[in-house]
Amino acid sequence: MSKKGMGSRAKGDKAEVLAALQAANEELRAKLTDTQIELQQEKSKVSRVEREKNQELKQVREHEQHKNAVLLTELKSKLHEEKMKELQAVRETLLRQHEAELLRVIKIKDNENQRLQALLHALRDGGPEKVKTGLLSEAKEEAKKGFEVEKVKMQQEILELKGAKRQVEEALTMVMQADKIKAAEIRSVYHLHQEEISRIKKECEREIRRLEQQLDEKDARRFQLKIAELSAIIRKLEDRNALLSEERNELLKRLREAESQYKPLLDKNKRLTRKNESLSHTLRRMENKLKFVTQENIEMRQRAGIIRRPSSLNDLDQSQDEREIDFLKLQIVEQQNLIDELSKTLETAGYVKSVLERDKLLRFRKQRKKMAKLPKVSERMSV
Repeated sequence: MSKKGMGSRAKGDKAEVLAALQAANEELRAKLTDTQIELQQEKSKVSRVEREKNQELKQVREHEQHKNAVLLTELKSKLHEEKMKELQAVRETLLRQHEAELLRVIKIKDNENQRLQALLHALRDGGPEKVKTGLLSEAKEEAKKGFEVEKVKMQQEILELKGAKRQVEEALTMVMQADKIKAAEIRSVYHLHQEEISRIKKECEREIRRLEQQLDEKDARRFQLKIAELSAIIRKLEDRNALLSEERNELLKRLREAESQYKPLLDKNKRLTRKNESLSHTLRRMENKLKFVTQENIEMRQRAGIIRRPSSLNDLDQSQDEREIDFLKLQIVEQQNLIDELSKTLETAGYVKSVLERDKLLRFRKQRKKMAKLPKVSERMSV
């Protein structure tokens, strides 16, 4: 019975140790899955950040291109408006000058016509030939003078118009040069903006690569630390498993030694118990026989009459029976003392076994507490 109980306890301890190791293995697997999930989350975050950076760069580039296009169209519209305003002003000034000149020429021609008509009326009235010739010569001279004056004025006007035309052409060339300069400035500003956009894009790409490299290095360091922690925990658990297996083997060895030591005592106890039972049965039988003999002796004494049995024979039988009873009692007492000693020995063996089991249970509880503390420590280190 005790051997079976000890074997069942050893099996129970082994099952508990295996259950604890399996629980620790499950915890390590759960931590590994958690780290893999964290790795996937970090990778998704990196890809999301990269997509956001690319979208921001694309938006900045589109915004800059739209801004440059709007600025270019505004500058073109402003240049066209300024050019049209300048041309309209030049056209209006030329028209005003031409109209004034035409009015002056018309006024001069009207005065000349009026004078010629007056001369014509005077000639019709029948003046003398001298007067006629004088007037004609005078008219010719005046007409010649007027023509010369008009010619000079027209030449001056032509020169002025040429100068105005030259000025307009110079203004137009200046405006065109200004347009070209502004267009060159716009192109240079556009190129500068493009260079700035490309520089910003390169810097952003460099920053993205740097951040990705930092994240990769950080993830690598983190996973290396976690792997090192997990490997250290696994080594510790393996060491504890080895220690527990060694302790279990040592306890099994001690248990076998104790069983081998106490097995002869148990066998001897069984033999003595059987002998004690047989002796007690013999004692009861002898006591019954003694009672029957004493009762028979009493009856025989009461019936003593004619035939009397010698008292010496009765006394002899009674003394022999008493000696046998005393001998059996002594054997029973000796057997009882031996049984008591064996029971004490078994009690001490049971006490030793209980002490060993209690020590083993305390050691197992301490190891379970340490194994329960290890995941908390690893979680703190990971945090």
